[in-house]
Amino acid sequence: MTTAHIALGSNMGDRISNLSVAIEALSEIPETHVDRASDMYESEPGYVTDQDAFLNAVAVLETDLTADALLAYLLRIEDEMGRVREAEKGPRVIDLDLLLYGDEERISDELTLPHPGLTERDFVVTPLLEVSPRLHLPDGSRLSRSSATVGPVVRDWGPIPDPGEACNEPVFADAWVAVAEGSRDQDVMAGWDSALAFKREALEQDGIPFAFDPYEPESSMDPFGMPTTFKLLVPQRFAEQAKELLLALDAAEPIFPEGLGV
Repeated sequence: MTTAHIALGSNMGDRISNLSVAIEALSEIPETHVDRASDMYESEPGYVTDQDAFLNAVAVLETDLTADALLAYLLRIEDEMGRVREAEKGPRVIDLDLLLYGDEERISDELTLPHPGLTERDFVVTPLLEVSPRLHLPDGSRLSRSSATVGPVVRDWGPIPDPGEACNEPVFADAWVAVAEGSRDQDVMAGWDSALAFKREALEQDGIPFAFDPYEPESSMDPFGMPTTFKLLVPQRFAEQAKELLLALDAAEPIFPEGLGV
């Protein structure tokens, strides 16, 4: 069997229900089963920004189908769920993209693998790293959220519910909490790569979702006009795991300023 990664997205109607129904439909594809699925992540719209926010996820399938046959089923599911392709990258009830099909690489009119734009899309990279934190792309490279700037993830909505349990209320939303903080005065001389960036990479390698408040600092930033502090955030349910990981990496220097308890 071949491992395939599928991106799911919805920003019309009951987004939670749409993702739930889509996962159920994926599980009914012949010679295929859903091995696991990421949480739902709310993201700002990318490319076409004048539309509602998306809920996104990634599912991992094991399949005996060819990539082309699997793609045909994805398109059929989209059609059966009522997707109308009126505007490129516009609003949609459901979007199912074949991101990766084993280590296959190809470019054709029908299908490009890996999916073009995969590495630049935070709404794809974040859930993809959750389900496959040590994933290597077919060319041997690793994914990184630091280079994924399109469609930034803003919130973790928790697991995709079973069909019939979905609702429009954000009862699955998971609060994000600070697990590390960097001071401009403390870190700007040494460079951000020796401060929060190192902690970010550790979280990424362990498959822990993260975000920055107010935005990700970079060593090339002009220190004048920058915020005084930057915080590294994770969803509440990952907080203890992240805290233990970062404390182990930074035992010689406290990374939890007073008042930043989790």
